[in-house]
Amino acid sequence: MLKRWLILVVTVVVAAIGASASEPDAFSRLDSLIAAQPQIIAAKEVRLAQLKAELARAGSPVARYGVLERLYDEYAAYQYDSAYTYVSECIRLAQTLGDEALLNESRLNLAHILSTACLMNEAHQMLNRIDTTRLSPVQLIRYYRTRTDLLIYQAEYMQGTQYADESVQRLIDMRRRMTAISGPHDDVDFQLTIAENRADSGQPKEAIALLEKLMRQYRSGDRLYSIITSTMSFYYGQLGDKEKQMEYLIKSAESDLEGSIRENTSLRTIADRLFDEGDIDRAYRYMRVAVDDANFYGTRLRNIQASRIVPKILDAYQTKQQRNHRNMMRLLAIISVIALLLVAGVIAIYQLLKRYRRLNEQKKAINEQLTKVNSQLGDTVEQLHQSNGLLQEREKLKEEYIARFLALSSKFIDRGEEQRKALYRLFRDRKTEDLARELKSTHSGNENAQLFYENFDNAFLNIFPNFVDEVNKLLQEDGKIEVKQGKRLTTESRVLALIRIGITDNQSIANILRASLTTIYTYRSKLKARALNKDDFEARVKSIDT
Repeated sequence: MLKRWLILVVTVVVAAIGASASEPDAFSRLDSLIAAQPQIIAAKEVRLAQLKAELARAGSPVARYGVLERLYDEYAAYQYDSAYTYVSECIRLAQTLGDEALLNESRLNLAHILSTACLMNEAHQMLNRIDTTRLSPVQLIRYYRTRTDLLIYQAEYMQGTQYADESVQRLIDMRRRMTAISGPHDDVDFQLTIAENRADSGQPKEAIALLEKLMRQYRSGDRLYSIITSTMSFYYGQLGDKEKQMEYLIKSAESDLEGSIRENTSLRTIADRLFDEGDIDRAYRYMRVAVDDANFYGTRLRNIQASRIVPKILDAYQTKQQRNHRNMMRLLAIISVIALLLVAGVIAIYQLLKRYRRLNEQKKAINEQLTKVNSQLGDTVEQLHQSNGLLQEREKLKEEYIARFLALSSKFIDRGEEQRKALYRLFRDRKTEDLARELKSTHSGNENAQLFYENFDNAFLNIFPNFVDEVNKLLQEDGKIEVKQGKRLTTESRVLALIRIGITDNQSIANILRASLTTIYTYRSKLKARALNKDDFEARVKSIDT
């Protein structure tokens, strides 16, 4: 019975390792950026505080306007209320200065954020107040670009109605008119419009080619980088290339998170796509971030769009949680059965041990009698004493191993029973948060991990007894691996051991050795740097014989 349970445990562990080895890592950086949002937002707030302090020190109106405009740029995609406050102050200051160019620039900024906040009429009114004949070529391009953005927001807001189609048609017409504007054709707004015109005319591949060149001018975290990658994702979708569509959606979402861009759409779109693909947990997690961003920024449009998706994801997530709860109850029942079986096994072993000791005492008494009877047999008696001593020594060794196994079994039973009781009490008292925290605790896992490492080392070195020596032959003299006394394998030699048995993916190695991805990458890089032949070092490790 015990052998069957051991086979079952090994099967489960192997399956878990296989699952982690095959898990895709396309979302790993996105997940890392979501986890790092508190630090990224804190850095953003520090920059904003520095700008506000600089505004308080600004002496001249011109200097004050420059700081106000920078504050607007920081808030434009971060928080609507603050962006509105600072751009309104820019307008008042430009009017005081009597600078028409600055006034038109600020009005264009105000029209833009009014559009993002879904205040369409107010945005139209602000644009209508601008005399386009007094705009510079760059401002004129931006003016029409702001109008096209307004039509995009209108179409999104009216999605599913005939008015949305009208807005899209007006948008296409306005893009065509923009291409006739004379001015700096290397302007990013003009280049974006050219690409969009290509897509509107049924040439999405040509549009993507233009956007790829444009994308190289920006880095992840820039608002324009987010816009360009999101647009490229849309065009790949038109081409039916779902893999590229998701790739650039992820790039756009990463840029939004990296740049604290709270007025965004990519993460919500990814969540919707993941839901359709059956990844409920990740879809739920991403949608929560998207909704939090929309609420923080203060845009009704993004909240309306999220409200169309959230209910179905939430329902599916709750259904999955209920299923997980049932599975956990089944697991607790299985653990209880295993504990009972182990208790029965220990009792049986204990009974056998008592019987063995009784027989051993009888044997000892017989041996003593034989010793007395043969005390005068000279060399024969001496040989018998030696044989009897060896026999007793072997019997003591057997007893020691049985005692060790009994103690180890008892320890695992006590630990399993205590954990089961603790989990059951938490479940019975409906302390789901404590239950989740207990299940997430790594204390027991660390002990089991140490046991796993010892067993892994023993099993591996039984197959590859000269593995470390063979690896050292591939390394430079000052870079050889030294195994400390009392240890079988070091962490870096375990990395190579996993590579030898065919597990080469950094993420899988990190999961098995309970290390970070960066740590595993660093180990592999340092080992290659110490190799005699860096190009085929790992290939030679894989070829080490048993």
